Amino acid sequence: MTERLGRYFTLREMTRTSTGLDNQPPEHIVAHLTRLVREVLDPLREDLELPIRITSGYRSPSVNAAVGGSRTSRHMTGLAADFKVRGLNARQLVDCIDRLREDGVIDYDQAIAYAPSRGGHVHIGLAPEGVTPRRQMLWAAAEGGYSTLS
Repeated sequence: MTERLGRYFTLREMTRTSTGLDNQPPEHIVAHLTRLVREVLDPLREDLELPIRITSGYRSPSVNAAVGGSRTSRHMTGLAADFKVRGLNARQLVDCIDRLREDGVIDYDQAIAYAPSRGGHVHIGLAPEGVTPRRQMLWAAAEGGYSTLS
């Protein structure tokens, strides 16, 4: 049986990697992934009424290094995921995320919309428990770098 972290997402899809490296999270990381799913990904999926495809969830430090992730990536703590939704671009998705935050449905620390040439996905991250979320909404432009979305 596949371990469900919420209504729509499983531990397997939140830990999938093509690196061939071990990516099994410890229990405290599974708890973080469960929080991410229940507080953000499941409500977003409900609102969109469309499947969300996780392109990167938890990354062990070795997986994170292999894929060129940031040394401080929230992926390594189970508090971040990258995803796509067929038929919606990254900007549309972060607009939806921000609307859900304004409506009090979800909260986030960081939402990044990536240009198509940089993957076309959305990165969503939570703040650790007890830490006030920054609510950063960023655009990762084709030419590199990040800018604040308004």
